[in-house]
Amino acid sequence: MESLRDRSVEELQALQENSEETERLALESHEVQELQLEREMALATNRSLAEQNLEFQQPLETGRANLSDRYQELQKLTERCQEKKAQLDKFSATMQPQILLDLLQVESQKIEEESEFFHMLDPASVYRARK
Repeated sequence: MESLRDRSVEELQALQENSEETERLALESHEVQELQLEREMALATNRSLAEQNLEFQQPLETGRANLSDRYQELQKLTERCQEKKAQLDKFSATMQPQILLDLLQVESQKIEEESEFFHMLDPASVYRARK
């Protein structure tokens, strides 16, 4: 590459009027060649990254579709769970624990009285039944 410093003023003026020669010198300059090499390397890197991204596209779309399906399933399960909870709350409101305990105690008392009654009728039969 010719150096512009080595040229005379007349040569530089002629060069200024000759756009083809100016362009040739610019393209041959070390800085422009480095920039072109960097540009080509960046383009190659970008192309490689774009190809890698395309490889991920199908699994990503499949995963996105699966996620959507599972989210819809989750919404349905959430609705069912809310319905079951509403039923449980309704049932729990009608059956309070104290009322259930009282009913169990009454039934237990009845069974105990029946047991005592049968024991008084024939204590030996109760003894045989236990063996």
